[in-house]
Amino acid sequence: MSKLGFASIYEGLQPPAPRAPRGQMEIFGLVIIVILLAIGLLFAIVVLSKPPSQETQRVKESVQAANFLNTMFSTTSACDQRTVRELIQDCAVSNYGEATRCNGEDTCKTAEKMITTMLTQTLGKWGKQYKFYMNGTPSVEQMEIQKGQCKGEREGTTRPEKIRPGMDISVTLQICRD
Repeated sequence: MSKLGFASIYEGLQPPAPRAPRGQMEIFGLVIIVILLAIGLLFAIVVLSKPPSQETQRVKESVQAANFLNTMFSTTSACDQRTVRELIQDCAVSNYGEATRCNGEDTCKTAEKMITTMLTQTLGKWGKQYKFYMNGTPSVEQMEIQKGQCKGEREGTTRPEKIRPGMDISVTLQICRD
């Protein structure tokens, strides 16, 4: 064969392109994954470290007031193991100071003392100002318990309470925000 024969065979061939080693590609992929995880973690830290928004705080206080009222009504007293709900029901159908007597004191005053103690031991200790009151009958309307002036915004809850058929009262707890 002549020299021209070999030259014509190799003229159309290109040298192979250099290939990146597989190890480098795998490391590059791992680096990208680590960077994405770091960005995600940074985002989570920023979002979780933000103080709660005004709306979130309002919802928390409303739920806190509702939960307090639920717990308060279910609390039993030293008055024949009657609940605060039962004491308030008895108070609502009588005159303040003339309700059924229990341990030498009428149920209106017993209920008011218990509610005052519960509010003082919870919201009071947490440094919150509050206003608790009821509407519906003259005897329960005399029970108004307040800490602070409640001049600013307030959040809370009002719930109806059935005394007997045709007689309801509303119980309100407001947590003040100053």
